[in-house]
Amino acid sequence: MGWQRELGWGNPVLVILLRTATPVASVLTAAMVYWFGSSQVGLFDPARLAFVVVGASLYSQISTYSIVPTLAISEGKNTNLFPNVYISPSSALPYLAGRFLASFIDSLPVVAISLVVSFFASIWFFGYQIPIIASVESVTMLMVAMIGVIPAALGLGYFLGSYAIFVTKFEWALPSYIGGMLMIFSEALFPSSVLPFPLSTISEGLPFTYFMRASRAALIEGSLANYSLQLGLTATSGFVLLIFGMFFFRWAEKRGRMKGYIDRKTM
Repeated sequence: MGWQRELGWGNPVLVILLRTATPVASVLTAAMVYWFGSSQVGLFDPARLAFVVVGASLYSQISTYSIVPTLAISEGKNTNLFPNVYISPSSALPYLAGRFLASFIDSLPVVAISLVVSFFASIWFFGYQIPIIASVESVTMLMVAMIGVIPAALGLGYFLGSYAIFVTKFEWALPSYIGGMLMIFSEALFPSSVLPFPLSTISEGLPFTYFMRASRAALIEGSLANYSLQLGLTATSGFVLLIFGMFFFRWAEKRGRMKGYIDRKTM
């Protein structure tokens, strides 16, 4: 049901186009900010621009499909379209996983479009060709890395969905704050080494940081050894986050049924 709900609301091509505009604009904005700032001090580096473009493209998608469980719960509380999902004795975990995976599939062409547009935009606007490796091997490695981060993103989604069970308005607030923090701590735009202690330590403990490193190893460095290491850390830490997220959501779900939070409509 969750899969059908997320993918079946409109024409797939239209869905992809609508979801591409904002991420592409975000990536281009990040690239222009770096180009303008670094050019002013004579420190522009195409490799660093590639670092920013890859990180911004992937971050925007993680933040998009991680919030899907929150939106699904808010929708279910505010409408009567799927009351059985939340009122039935069974858990809503499979339903939310279906919504999440459908959104993940939607994000794949969006990431590709963001990278391609940014590549050509850097040539047209900045006069530089960013050093991104475009080969079958690198694209395959990126796809595997994106699959490898699914447990981490779904675990985060379950945590955020737990929050949505207890609130009746501003359910988007906490996910927005968490998304902003991920931009800082996941190496989306800059390496964690520039963060002061203990913030750099927090960054080193996030599976999303290792995902960014694995993706850059595939698309920029071309290092199989580093890619394999970062991918393993992504999957391992991601499964830990997923397990904790599932347990926390089950607790929130049971408490929500007992206290009647699930039946309250959002405002």
